[in-house]
Amino acid sequence: MITAYFDDSGTHGPSEVVIVAGIFATEARTRLLERRWRKLLADPLEGRKPPLKRFHMFDCYNSIGEFTGWTRTETDYLCHLVREELVGAEISSYGVACPRKDWDELVTGDYAAIFGNAEGFCIRNCFVRTLAWAGRCTFDPDIRFVFDARPPGVVRDAGVVHDAYEKFITDLRIAGISFESSLQSVLLQAADYVAWEFYTHVKDLLASGKNFPPNRPGFRKFVRDIRFEGQFASREAILEMAEKVWNKNDKRKIAQIADHFRNFDPKNPDYSHLDTQPDNSTTSG
Repeated sequence: MITAYFDDSGTHGPSEVVIVAGIFATEARTRLLERRWRKLLADPLEGRKPPLKRFHMFDCYNSIGEFTGWTRTETDYLCHLVREELVGAEISSYGVACPRKDWDELVTGDYAAIFGNAEGFCIRNCFVRTLAWAGRCTFDPDIRFVFDARPPGVVRDAGVVHDAYEKFITDLRIAGISFESSLQSVLLQAADYVAWEFYTHVKDLLASGKNFPPNRPGFRKFVRDIRFEGQFASREAILEMAEKVWNKNDKRKIAQIADHFRNFDPKNPDYSHLDTQPDNSTTSG
């Protein structure tokens, strides 16, 4: 079974951009990475530091929490070891960023219900890109999604998205979705590393107004050495999506789908409200 692990960044507080990023791989590769990751936690820096309960990139970079007292040289070296494990396991990686202000301004009403808020849009794209990768790069038809723990509203919305893919994807089997703690699901810690690095890179891009490779040498090497895809939903891209896709859809169908996304309960699925009949109100007799 393929498993995809995703973490969020920029979802807390007044961040101008929201990202969701993570890793995915075949069962053999994720098992290999998990064994190596646990070993790294148990013996960080070859015994020169006590065992870690978990790797958290923000804490590591800022030398807080379990990393209090670590020097910049020590935290940088641990990040190097983290990257080496990810590259050595030959995982694939994806990240998507969405500007919160532009999204909230441009995506409203029924479309906001269907595509979610900025975080919901990112989660939807994680499904799209992971499933595309699985269909293109593997022969395993089963795939499950693991996200870092989030509030109930995010969990419900992602559950609706999961249910939709489960019902309409035929060549792959969506085997489940869960929201877990990175203390128990250690590969969410790997997703945390990717999410923090990609978030930092996107903030640099927004500050400069230009597109360029990552400033941080370690992440620049990381995206070069593994299969990483990063996307940014610019204001122009959101407008283009509205013009080419949204404005050409049947408004009645859009309203029906929006109602489904607003009210559907993944724990008690009910599809009786969905109408699959064509809308004849605009056709001539």
